[in-house]
Amino acid sequence: MTHSPPVEVVRRYLDEIYHQGRVEVVREICGDPLVRHDPGSTTSLSHQQQIDRISADLPAWQPWFTHEVLAGDAEHAVLVWNATGRTAERTLSGIEVFRVADGRITDVWNAPYATERWH
Repeated sequence: MTHSPPVEVVRRYLDEIYHQGRVEVVREICGDPLVRHDPGSTTSLSHQQQIDRISADLPAWQPWFTHEVLAGDAEHAVLVWNATGRTAERTLSGIEVFRVADGRITDVWNAPYATERWH
């Protein structure tokens, strides 16, 4: 079976889950569990926990992500992003590294988010 490259999986993650609000796509393109790596800690999330986490955040501000950088290789994608609220005045930016195996995001490394846009 041929799988999409990591950059395409991450693009789907943003477009379908966040922009279109189709949180059920988590079950297609994310691992179970997905491991979130933050400085000093890791969190493993099941599909349902991922869906619950995203579903709790989406209605509050409906973020629209743009990518300043989206690049990758056969295993990883790096995303430098800005997010602007569509329903609430809110701006965040960040850098994330995604590991993709067999067409699914298995790991995400996050740095703390900033409240201003990348320039």
